[in-house]
Amino acid sequence: MISTNENIASGRQVTLAQIETAAERYEKSSAILEQLIADLEVDLESVKQKHLRGIKKQAAEVANHEAELHSLIEGAGPGMFVRPRTITIHGVKVGYTLSQGTLTFTDEETVINLIKRYRKDEIATLIRTTEAVNKDALKLLPAQDLAKLGCKIENAGDQVICKRVAGEVEKLINKLITKLVEAMVENEA
Repeated sequence: MISTNENIASGRQVTLAQIETAAERYEKSSAILEQLIADLEVDLESVKQKHLRGIKKQAAEVANHEAELHSLIEGAGPGMFVRPRTITIHGVKVGYTLSQGTLTFTDEETVINLIKRYRKDEIATLIRTTEAVNKDALKLLPAQDLAKLGCKIENAGDQVICKRVAGEVEKLINKLITKLVEAMVENEA
């Protein structure tokens, strides 16, 4: 059979019948692909339901073991992890890391009004034009200035690290598992 590209290259005329035949083949193969995808989705749903209970149970167990490990590291304190600050044991990185902390405040509108009152010359930097607080800029201010603005830095300083050290393939698998679990939970709700 001569392809359409060969017809064009050889100077042959493409007929409507050829286009009709090609369109029919395209439609039939597309319909088969759609059916295969639908069959896959049905099979995936059954696999999800089959494994969901076990995944949820194991996720709870992992969360409990992580909390236990976190508590032990916290109980040991940063003194145990001076140099090095973290160690890897059985593929789990444990220890302490220095965190920049998270800027928090109760009422954004109040913070905006206080910035306008106390930091007039920095309004464009500390307040986004959408009238939202610029947390990155505020984090650079001293603690007493933050307090005047109704803000404080939480979780700054030594923070416990408790996470698995995963290779690239394992990271990809973990992402896929996370997405699968999220999809299962959404479908179950």
